[in-house]
Amino acid sequence: MRAIVVGAGFGGIASALRLRAKGYEVKLIDRCQMLGGRGQIFEHGGFRHDAGPTVITAPFLLEELFELFDERLQDYLTLVPLNPWYRFEYSDGDYFNYGGSLEETLAEIKRIEPQDCEGYLALLEHSRKIFEVGFTKLSAQPFDRFKTMFYQIPSLIMLRNYETVWGMVKRHLKSDKLRQAFSIQPLLVGGNPFNTTSIYGLIHFLERAHGVHFAMGGTGALVAALGQLMERKGIEIQLNTTVKSIVIDNKCATGVTLENGQIEYADVIVSNADAPYLYRSMVQNSDHAISTKIKLSLANYSMGLFVLYFGTNRTYPDVKHHTICIGPRYYELLKDIFDRKILADDFSLYLHRPTATDTSFAPDGCDSFYVLCPVPNLQASIDWSIQGPRLQDRIVSALNDTLLPGLKETIRSSFFKTPMDFSKDYLSVFGAGFSFTPVFRQSAWFRFHNKAEGIKNLYLAGAGTHPGAGLPGVLCSAKVLDALIPNISSRDALSKADKALASKGLSFHWARTFLSCRHASRATRLYGFCRMLDDLADVASNVSDPGKELSEVRLNLKQGYAKDDVIQDGISLFKECSIDFKVPNAMLEGLLLDTKQVRIQTEDELLRYAYMVAGTVGLLMSGVLDVTKSEARSHAIDLGIAMQLTNICRDIKEDARLGRIYIPSLGQKYEPELLIVPNESTQEQIRSASKYILTLADKYYASGEAGLSFLPLRARFGILIAARTYKAIGSRIKERNYAVWESKIYVSKFMKLWIAVKTFIELPFNSTFWWPKNHKAILHIALKGLPYVNTLN
Repeated sequence: MRAIVVGAGFGGIASALRLRAKGYEVKLIDRCQMLGGRGQIFEHGGFRHDAGPTVITAPFLLEELFELFDERLQDYLTLVPLNPWYRFEYSDGDYFNYGGSLEETLAEIKRIEPQDCEGYLALLEHSRKIFEVGFTKLSAQPFDRFKTMFYQIPSLIMLRNYETVWGMVKRHLKSDKLRQAFSIQPLLVGGNPFNTTSIYGLIHFLERAHGVHFAMGGTGALVAALGQLMERKGIEIQLNTTVKSIVIDNKCATGVTLENGQIEYADVIVSNADAPYLYRSMVQNSDHAISTKIKLSLANYSMGLFVLYFGTNRTYPDVKHHTICIGPRYYELLKDIFDRKILADDFSLYLHRPTATDTSFAPDGCDSFYVLCPVPNLQASIDWSIQGPRLQDRIVSALNDTLLPGLKETIRSSFFKTPMDFSKDYLSVFGAGFSFTPVFRQSAWFRFHNKAEGIKNLYLAGAGTHPGAGLPGVLCSAKVLDALIPNISSRDALSKADKALASKGLSFHWARTFLSCRHASRATRLYGFCRMLDDLADVASNVSDPGKELSEVRLNLKQGYAKDDVIQDGISLFKECSIDFKVPNAMLEGLLLDTKQVRIQTEDELLRYAYMVAGTVGLLMSGVLDVTKSEARSHAIDLGIAMQLTNICRDIKEDARLGRIYIPSLGQKYEPELLIVPNESTQEQIRSASKYILTLADKYYASGEAGLSFLPLRARFGILIAARTYKAIGSRIKERNYAVWESKIYVSKFMKLWIAVKTFIELPFNSTFWWPKNHKAILHIALKGLPYVNTLN
């Protein structure tokens, strides 16, 4: 299958690599002369300049792209940690070095305002909590469904994300200088600290946790390393080519039309173009979803950027690698830029001096600089052909009088870029530097979705979609595609599993709707794998030798390869979720029992069997849902056992027809014929055994529910619904006085809906749903000898 990625910015490059790792034939198309999108390289008069980005705060996101192909980033690129990360220069001549160790940061804070040391530690801890939710859990989470957003509301409220970044910082710090320093991060992603939601306060902990780095050789070296990786992996790259429009047939993207009229067709289209430009200019208005039209009409765009590049024929060794010069006005200047949209007389500047770390950017004895100045975007009435040179002169004069004395005499090879250039070169709507502003109403579900709204097979990456701008943001936008676009081997398997689920797994089909997109997809694939094995084990199926077929699957698991796409996808899923292959092997061992005559004699035998065919599914589901704690996985085993005990009780008559007797004898001797058409004496025995099994199941259900709080929040409700739907089968059996031989018991759609409504109403009072309860998993003594259970201890 073929995929086309439009735009070779970092979001597009990461998307192309991730799609290639999924098995797609990938073509990457970009209108620039070089890869990198806005991360271009300029060579002027012997000086080299990065167009951006210049700050690397999440190197692990870059490392992941190489690890997809079992390679290492450090073999192709050297990342150097900086100290300090930034130096803040204030208009009164004071400064603040931010970065390094925690002790170094506290010493700098103490020098400016001793009382803010304690407040800073509290701010750092609050930032950590936001990071754990906003980055760790949500940055690679698709937000194409509103309920994804809805489920996060309690967490966001608890973290006070209704605050702005400025409000959050002001609540912790007293010094205006420190407040400015610690609230400036939203400007790195195009936001005004005074109206950007405080969820972007996570940037501070991201910097503290992973540091701030510089790639030796600059952005060009980083882009080159990624470009070479793409070439090694067979990704086709076509530069100097503009994509004019997306080909859409019956609300389905089928290809792209190039500027010369040529059409390129593909099964998957990923746009790394500016998201508002995509919908304004590359997709016809008739193909817009209503939500797209609303978002476009209400869009609020980020500020523009004026970037001045120059070299000097001397060095300025006292100037740090990253310097932020904060002007005399903070709030009012930002209001001029974002709201009034006027070019003020004063400014704040970000100064990048790469030669502080890498002298190759300039000739010997020289320095290379770029200065970034936030300005209004093109919604303002500014003639940049006139104001550009004037602003350059004002910036040079200001630096000459402060940070770079003698600059007017030493400056060489200067040139600048304005919002007009961003509009022309990168097709950025209104020349916005970072697409949409990161205000709450343009975040997560309210931002353009990574899966195009109303158009199939079209996906979005980059600054204008979730999670937002900045290098970590656009790299994470490509990670979101991992949850939305299945592997080549998974597409057919997922389709088969979805159909099987709709017809044979109605309870889980219902519960699955409450999972996140990624977890629902994984869980469906797991169901498809388990369903296939269950069908193979069914002696009533068309399989001539079930035992031989299941043994073949065991061999496939050992080899890590299968011809059947469903089994192969299961193998891929286990690797993707780091699931020990002992677990599916244990399930196969239990299913192999089903191919023979089964006669369960004792409770221990019953529980061992229930573990092998269903407790293992609980373990597999734990891996699918990214749950790693052993205690949580033990509860998952118990829930799987509870469900299987319910199944055994419900299917006594059906299993007896196949020569299988799973109910423990309890001193009785059962024959299949008597279980199919029981006499009066056998009926009482069956009632007694059923009551015994369901009483045992209730204990395991209680343990299963006690582990809910270990799951991701959205998964809890889906799993709880599945558990209670199964438990309702047991309740129906009890209502029939355990007469399971009369007819098979089902739970109606209305009853499932009622279970969901009732469960939702009870959630505020369900303590095990919200936080761990002091309730150990059962892990019955009969299971403890099994090696795959012992790995949990």
